[in-house]
Formats: sequence, C-alpha cells, structure tokens
Amino acid sequence: MDNVKRFAAHEIRMPDGECLVMGVVEVVDGTVKNVYPLEDEQAQTVWLGGTIVIRQEGENLKAYKSNKPI
Repeated sequence: MDNVKRFAAHEIRMPDGECLVMGVVEVVDGTVKNVYPLEDEQAQTVWLGGTIVIRQEGENLKAYKSNKPI
C-alpha cells in the first residue's frame, strides 16, 4: 500500500461513539483502512493534534479534521 497516509491526533472518535486517545488513522484513497493506538513515533505520519472524527459514509469510513476530509 504505497498510497497509505497516516494521521495522528490526541483523540480519534469512531462512528459508534468510542474514543481512542492518542491514535493513528491510516487512509487509502480517502477511505479509512486502519485505526490504532499511537505507541511510538512513526515515520511518514502527520501529526494533526486535536480530534479526528471517523464517519460512516455508505460502506466506507471517512476521516475528518475540523469538518474537512483528510
């Protein structure tokens, strides 16, 4: 997956209401593929800070920061 983009933030809010503190979201072509705890600094990860919100859109999960897609 060469086109994976990783974004880290203080909080990741999932569609079911669950909140992951200090997490990473992996996005491929605008769709969330993986969410996991931030345990170590990772190469090629953009720190956004604040909160990333994950929304269910049809069959896909999409990630937003300040109501803008990431």
